[in-house]
Amino acid sequence: MVAPAAAKPPTGTRKTFRRTKVSTVERVVSLITVVLLVVIGVAIWFKGKHYNPDRFALNPDALKSTAAAVEGKSGTARGADVSPGETKTAVKTQAVGEGEATVEPAEGAAAPAPAAKGGPLEIKLDGLKPMSDTEFYNADNLFEKIDGRAPAYLNFNFQKLRCRSFSITGTSGSFVDVYEYRFDTPVNAFGMFALERDPKGGPLAFAPDGYASGMGFFFRQGPRYIQVMASDQNAKTLGLAKAIAEDRAKNLPDDDTGLDARRRLPVTGLDPASVQFVQENAQGQAFLKNVFQANYDFAGKKLPFFLMVATPADAAAAWKSYLDFAGQFGSKVTALPDVNGAKVFAAQNFGSFKVIYQRDGEIGGVVDADDGDQARQFVEKYLEGQIK
Repeated sequence: MVAPAAAKPPTGTRKTFRRTKVSTVERVVSLITVVLLVVIGVAIWFKGKHYNPDRFALNPDALKSTAAAVEGKSGTARGADVSPGETKTAVKTQAVGEGEATVEPAEGAAAPAPAAKGGPLEIKLDGLKPMSDTEFYNADNLFEKIDGRAPAYLNFNFQKLRCRSFSITGTSGSFVDVYEYRFDTPVNAFGMFALERDPKGGPLAFAPDGYASGMGFFFRQGPRYIQVMASDQNAKTLGLAKAIAEDRAKNLPDDDTGLDARRRLPVTGLDPASVQFVQENAQGQAFLKNVFQANYDFAGKKLPFFLMVATPADAAAAWKSYLDFAGQFGSKVTALPDVNGAKVFAAQNFGSFKVIYQRDGEIGGVVDADDGDQARQFVEKYLEGQIK
């Protein structure tokens, strides 16, 4: 009988030694470690179950450094810079409407952030009951109410927000929120309204610059941008929300200052949801400011049309700058015959067409059209008064 072959010795880094006994010292150290962990856990549990008032006590000494007046800079983030040695005039109060007041700081004092305040938002309609006091926000604290959207509002020179919620009597849990954003000018109020416009919204009969969307009503009234939003689709809630919107449109002062260009946009073929206002650098051009633009249905095509109102001299200068710009980058520029007193040129670049006109204090035209003939026809019909 052949003896079995002996096992091959291990190779590589494989260890052949195996521990079969743990020393007493290691056992003691392990036991002590386990006991310490238990003690620490019990101590943490005990501390967490017992309140220590001294831990949260105010230390007045820690606030002394913040009590001194700030030198060289205004004390608020939005305050104007003050050079060393400059002082403010004595305190005086000036009425600003709706119960507001502005306070100038005393000589040498840092300018405090003005508190947002004003007259309460009162709406006298049957079936409504205020749920709380009127809330007020200004440019310094608007983010507290609409965090994330506030920068866009500030870009259009937002001044103050007045808002309040109203419950619907006879219903459970139904309410309507009313927001009145006030801007420095009607044109900036329109700019913010247009920026947030829902392209699927339907027009409002009581507000030319307004629309209904979902459970809300949104419109521009003078320098205010109004939002009225129902909590649900209950017929009574929606009916009162619409009544509130009509009430605000009726009772808030109307003012269209600065909206001349908006009113000159033709209505024929206009897509109301496409109307936009651009403060600066419209179409990337520094000479185009306070521009209104919209899309139009014309001969089965969508044509983007813009319009800017300025002094005759500024409008002529803008038209010349546009003509010079259009001739760059190998574009084909063609001078067209005057139309009803307006100078006109056409430009083609990479298959896109522009037809730009200038007449007195108005400059505008069709841009980014894919059909040059249609663009020219639209502009000529507008200048001749056939498109109104």
